[in-house]
Amino acid sequence: MGKVEGVLITSQVPSEHLPLLGHAVPCTTYLSQEEVVQQARTAPWPGLRKALLCLLVGVFACLLTMATLLLVTMPRPRPPLAWWQKSSFYHLPPTSFPDSNGDGYGDLEGVRRQLDQLQELSIQALVLGPILVGDIANLSRVLPAYGSLEQLQALVNDGQKRGLRILLELPAWEEELDPVAEDNQTGHHLKGAIQFWQAQGVHGFLVAKEPAWRLDAVLNAWSELDGQTRPDRGQEKVLIVWDESGSCNISRWVPNSIILTCRLPEAAGNLTVQALVQWIEEALRHPQAPWPSWTVPRGLPLTDGFGEMLGVLLFTLPGVPLLQGGEGSPIPLQNEMMEGSTHRPPVANLLRSLLALHTKSFPLHGIDFVPLPLTDHCEDIFVFLRPGSCSGVLVFLNLGPWPCQLSLSQLSFPARAKVLFSTRPELQRESDVEVVRLVPSQAILLQVPRGHGQ
Repeated sequence: MGKVEGVLITSQVPSEHLPLLGHAVPCTTYLSQEEVVQQARTAPWPGLRKALLCLLVGVFACLLTMATLLLVTMPRPRPPLAWWQKSSFYHLPPTSFPDSNGDGYGDLEGVRRQLDQLQELSIQALVLGPILVGDIANLSRVLPAYGSLEQLQALVNDGQKRGLRILLELPAWEEELDPVAEDNQTGHHLKGAIQFWQAQGVHGFLVAKEPAWRLDAVLNAWSELDGQTRPDRGQEKVLIVWDESGSCNISRWVPNSIILTCRLPEAAGNLTVQALVQWIEEALRHPQAPWPSWTVPRGLPLTDGFGEMLGVLLFTLPGVPLLQGGEGSPIPLQNEMMEGSTHRPPVANLLRSLLALHTKSFPLHGIDFVPLPLTDHCEDIFVFLRPGSCSGVLVFLNLGPWPCQLSLSQLSFPARAKVLFSTRPELQRESDVEVVRLVPSQAILLQVPRGHGQ
């Protein structure tokens, strides 16, 4: 056999991983525990990880601080208004009910047939004058001269389909019973009648402020019933107290869901800036005061500048408007001039425009009210702001005999404002203004952004 030189035979080595050629096998080197720890200390990763952790903690702390500041400084949301705190009311006396059968007397069926007209006027609640029997023991009965219980139920049901709520004016009863006597049945009869009509779908009642003993009896019964029921949203009941004295207050404590309706001035001499501010602040002075409401006395002519001023105040003052229907009303319920005619009196067109504006303008709902002071040369200009969540309504009324010009910057409104309404549209043709020019007995409503002048 021949001799092979330079070849290393490794068949005797049991491992299959050893190389077949004769090269040196590398030696594996392991680090000790101390060397591993030392190299870990000198590596950059621990420092980087620590820096990222600190950054994350800092960002989280900043976000938490910002969220806390936002929660503290942002305006707290108010509970939503009930339907009666933002509606326009229409009061109709029985003597002005439309006649449905031609017998010469108005009736409930005639009123039901006019609901579409009220809906077109943007009326949300109809207050029927006293149609109930004037006997404290029979307040759940309708006077036959005006119709039947079934007709009233049909009126209530048809009104609900149109989003129009029906209220009843409580009649005057003569007997005055001792409220502390054991045999006094006044409160019992009142609570029974209120519960009966509420079960029929009636959304509230109207009662005169005078005489005081009758008002006390109604308020006591209303207070006892108010704590017993919690109606669903939109089904809340309301009691309207009609103050015809001109004092615009109730001296006693009142329960929830009470509206106090006050008369606006009946003479131009009483319509001054000072008197209006004092009057409004009196109505809003107490946090637990009744919800304010305003009305123009029936029969008061609204054909001149004074009447236009009252119309604007009726729909822009804090609270809700109560429009008087019937004879002498600027917007009677049954009138051919309401049925698509273009020959309506100017004041009727003015009130229709204000009704629509009040319905769709959220700042005019509620009772937020900010009177704005003016300079001496415009002391007869009544200016107030009705602030809203996104924008506000700025109201100007020139109650004096002289024209006046005002810059919005004087009132801390640097931006241009949008014209919403003017009693003299021919004098205010610009859609956006920076300067307001008012002639005597003119009113202008502007939409202003939130935050300015507030």
